[in-house]
Amino acid sequence: MQKSCLPVVLLFCVVGIGLLAYFLGKKNGTKTVDHIALNAAFVQEVAELSSLEVQGSASIKTTNIANDGSLTDEFRKMFTEHTLNITVPYVAKYGVDLGAQQLTIEEKNKQVYIVLPVPQLLSYELRLDRADAMTRRGLLVTPGDAAYSTVEKKLYTDTRKQMEAYTMYIEQAKEKIRKVLELYYAPMQYKVSVVFKDEIKSKVNRPLN
Repeated sequence: MQKSCLPVVLLFCVVGIGLLAYFLGKKNGTKTVDHIALNAAFVQEVAELSSLEVQGSASIKTTNIANDGSLTDEFRKMFTEHTLNITVPYVAKYGVDLGAQQLTIEEKNKQVYIVLPVPQLLSYELRLDRADAMTRRGLLVTPGDAAYSTVEKKLYTDTRKQMEAYTMYIEQAKEKIRKVLELYYAPMQYKVSVVFKDEIKSKVNRPLN
């Protein structure tokens, strides 16, 4: 199954589990519903699969030309210029990593309080097979792959750092996870509050208090 199908499959699973819990709860009382509502393993799977995928393009330009109009610069353009401009599409994925951290689930009076780690950049890939590169070389500069490879590595390192600190995508990942978990609990008639660890200010503000 392709990765792009996982969100659709997940939504069907969420709705199916929720409906199952609702009907089992009506037939067997609230214990079954409570058990499913507090199923940490399934909630963890829902949270981890609710990752946000974003796509875009990353660019970098390196040159030894100053473009200052000087005679030296003009000489360099003719004989020793080495300008490289690369644009590469990227695919980035943001979500929660529960491999080293645990989620917290509490339930009281049909309210569920879930604490999750802060979403982060889980993966970042440059689609080098779709790169668009432009080069300009002086008459004395010979073509070579080493310089191209060096610029590619710098592009990956610099843009990954930027993506790791991109708060807009982190906030979008939070909202997506919240919506999917709300969908999971809706058929069971539970009100869910999803909080991320960087949002916890004090225990006084917790909804289950």
